Amino acid sequence: MDEIVAETEKEEKDLLKKSKAAEAVIEERLLNAYKRIRSNVANGLGVVTVDRDACGGCFNKIPPQRQLDIQTHKKIIVCEHCGRILVDADILTGKPAKK
Repeated sequence: MDEIVAETEKEEKDLLKKSKAAEAVIEERLLNAYKRIRSNVANGLGVVTVDRDACGGCFNKIPPQRQLDIQTHKKIIVCEHCGRILVDADILTGKPAKK
């Protein structure tokens, strides 16, 4: 167990540095909303992907029009049920937004 902790400690420090750098460029009201979401959910995930037409946090079905809004990346969309921020799974792979 100690080996695993030692291996991931460096990665955790790098991610925390990136997180602090990102906080500096994000609007304060959005950052506060994100932190509030993270503190209110059981698993600590404030941003989740839409997988198989459902929210990755609460697994409730997302309507097709909402999915289209999420895929275009024009605005921040939150789940109607759990309040988590929804993102398209393609955002993780770096694919461009659908128009």
